[in-house]
Amino acid sequence: MNIQFYQFFDQLIALSSNHAQTMDLMDAMFRRLAVDDLKDNPLTQQYKVVANDDGTAQIHTPDSVYEVEQTTLLPSLTHGIVLRHTLAQIRSHLLFHAAALSKHEKGLILAADSGCGKTTLALALVRQGFKLLSDEAAALGRHHSELAPYPRCLWVRSSTEKVFQQYGWQLPPHIIALKKEDRKAIHLASTQQGETCQPRYLIIIKHPDKAEERICDFTLDKLPDNLLINLQTIGIAPVIAPNEKPFPVIKAKKAYLNHIYAACEQHRVLVLDVDEAAIDPSYYQQLSDLQEIPKLTTALMLLRGVIVQKDYQSSPAGLILPLVKMLAPVKCYQLTPARLDKMVKIINDLY
Repeated sequence: MNIQFYQFFDQLIALSSNHAQTMDLMDAMFRRLAVDDLKDNPLTQQYKVVANDDGTAQIHTPDSVYEVEQTTLLPSLTHGIVLRHTLAQIRSHLLFHAAALSKHEKGLILAADSGCGKTTLALALVRQGFKLLSDEAAALGRHHSELAPYPRCLWVRSSTEKVFQQYGWQLPPHIIALKKEDRKAIHLASTQQGETCQPRYLIIIKHPDKAEERICDFTLDKLPDNLLINLQTIGIAPVIAPNEKPFPVIKAKKAYLNHIYAACEQHRVLVLDVDEAAIDPSYYQQLSDLQEIPKLTTALMLLRGVIVQKDYQSSPAGLILPLVKMLAPVKCYQLTPARLDKMVKIINDLY
């Protein structure tokens, strides 16, 4: 078996597998998080991925074993399971679904609804001299409140490249780690990677519509009756989509995303994909509006995208006061999405 070691903030993991495609995907995603041999470190969490000759496989985590019926799913499932388990264990930082950048050693957090184009905006800001810490997870240190880099690869969709072409722009210098039909995984040049810094600005890019009312498609590896009953018991009434795909799909409001993940984990069901309804392109033709907002309002909005660690018992409520304290020196704004070049100018002018 091949083995690779990674460090996610205070979490050390060892991943071993006899499945080359799984190791290739993890390398493409987390190359910059790879570290030297940790096998003698007692804090290292062990993950093992085994592909069997009969086409089945198992994913072994520190506390569970997931059975996989098709090895073609193994790379993406391993990525999702390892990442979800590891991020839930992190104690050193608070993690949020947001982009993080810096300029002149002043940190910027960009929190946005899905479909607002965080990655596209982050890449456009890198063109203006910003350094990228992450397009996926903003990490605030619990003890020093610094913004830390999370140098996972960037998934760049073909739509992002089309937007850049419309402006006559090139993507910042990068290497391609992986290519898929409608997107590619890239790593920016090291000169464009940001370092740990103090956050100075936090901008929430928000749709005027109710984002949490928007519908997501959840693709599952199976859909047992007891899972549906469980979801209904906690107030979720998912709609079963027509069986046009090889795996079952349920439709539910975005607000229920974390509840559905938890229920699926309880019933040993794997979430293969989450796809949110697309936004009308005309939405981005409106005028952009930047407004300063209170710290408490910012904290409550930011917590909608928190990646909850286990010591908060899957509830972000305990984070409100610590987060408000962390945001004390940070200027907080809400930005209405509009043309990409206009948003870039508004943000760049803050610096």
